Amino acid sequence: MGGNGSGNWYRWQGKKPTVEGSLTLAMKDFRKWIKHSDKGTITWSGASGGKSEIGYFVSQNDPVPVVTLHYRWGGAEDIVFPVRLQTTPTQFGGQRWWFTCPLVVNGKPCNRRAGKLYLPPGTRYFGCRICHNLTYRSSQEAHQAERVFGRLGVDPELARRFCNRAGWVL
Repeated sequence: MGGNGSGNWYRWQGKKPTVEGSLTLAMKDFRKWIKHSDKGTITWSGASGGKSEIGYFVSQNDPVPVVTLHYRWGGAEDIVFPVRLQTTPTQFGGQRWWFTCPLVVNGKPCNRRAGKLYLPPGTRYFGCRICHNLTYRSSQEAHQAERVFGRLGVDPELARRFCNRAGWVL
């Protein structure tokens, strides 16, 4: 009783991995180094106290720069792969930088413009939220009370009134 996997296991079956549970690379962290062909390391601290590191090198390729990411996956395999960048014009004449998703899904390169790249647990490569089929934790928690009342066979309007009186969001 009370061991690993016991309890409300049925609630978590079939849920998508979340953005919040993934390592995230944000373009805002790279903006200042794009023009300088810089290199460095980004470090994350996990909730369990563990640390993750990823190295990067920005190279000036024609017509746009490339960020080459390098890290160890699974403690044994060295991963090195380039991520192309792209720009869009801003309202006042500047430009906004984006990652170009490097993943290939179902034999087709994604090439989607993304402000953030994610590395969910158990995956090897950083990619966009859509390629990794990620969702947000808040979307999994939304309408949870409605589902509980629905399973109990309570009228949805009655459940809504009850939740409103109790101060719960439904």
